[in-house]
Amino acid sequence: MTEGTVTAGREFGADLVVYCSDHMAGRLAAIALGVPALEVGNRVSWSMRDEEFRDGREHNARTGVVPDDAPVVTALRERLGLRKAEPDLVARIDPRAPSMGGLEGERPDVSDGVPWRPMRYVPFNGGAVLPSWAMRRPDRPRICLTLGTVAPLLPGGGGLGALIEALAGLDAEVMLADGETDLSQFGALPDNLHPAGFVPLSGILRDCSLVVHHGGSGTTAAALHHGVPQLIVPGGADNALCARRVVDRKVGLSVEPDQVDVETVRTAVERLLTEPVFAAAAAEVRAEIAGQPSPAAVFDRIAADLASRGSVGA
Repeated sequence: MTEGTVTAGREFGADLVVYCSDHMAGRLAAIALGVPALEVGNRVSWSMRDEEFRDGREHNARTGVVPDDAPVVTALRERLGLRKAEPDLVARIDPRAPSMGGLEGERPDVSDGVPWRPMRYVPFNGGAVLPSWAMRRPDRPRICLTLGTVAPLLPGGGGLGALIEALAGLDAEVMLADGETDLSQFGALPDNLHPAGFVPLSGILRDCSLVVHHGGSGTTAAALHHGVPQLIVPGGADNALCARRVVDRKVGLSVEPDQVDVETVRTAVERLLTEPVFAAAAAEVRAEIAGQPSPAAVFDRIAADLASRGSVGA
């Protein structure tokens, strides 16, 4: 992927490489192309700006990100002739809400002085035709249940059956956003469960009172954007870190996978639906996010920075 990215960048004459903090291919491509770069944080759970992740070792171990000294990275650097060069960064972006580790204004990085800038998280999950019932305002609490794209492919649907059983019988409408799992393995589905297949979360969360999910960074961030409380049953990667952020900010609760049973999940759901502290905190975070600079405004600033450098035509 790295070499293909470099080739594509050379063919169309890239002036800037934008890459995610945990995307080594973009970082190496920026070095190889010799053009400025913009590093964008793509997680709500962590940032390399965080003190606990400054040296990278703990971060790599906890999130599965490929470290700088991994053999594959060393081999790529040698093949591309990059040695130990680093990208020419214009800025780094932290898209987290201020009260969840993000920024209220620009701040230089403590190690290299490159500015960190805040940016509003705007969810984009592609498009889809929503079922007609999903377009109607619910007359009772609507719960979105999703385990992302990886867990449903695991044996038993990654614990989906246990969550379906726990949510059955609640006085709530449960929308199952899952286009991967063979639901026939769970037998007869409860009356309050509505399988919706793949649906973009950005199109359904506005009418939800709760999201039950695996702790994926995108799902967590989408729920924060819409101000919806969350119940997280964390899976792998940075899921546990997302759960910790959510619990610490009181925008939701977390249940460990080995603690999932009907009573535990129902108790957590009932708390999230009835105790106002969770909805209030979620609304506060939503307002914080709405008050941050839009991606368009951030990019206008980057374009101005590049023009002042003479990196692109004015």
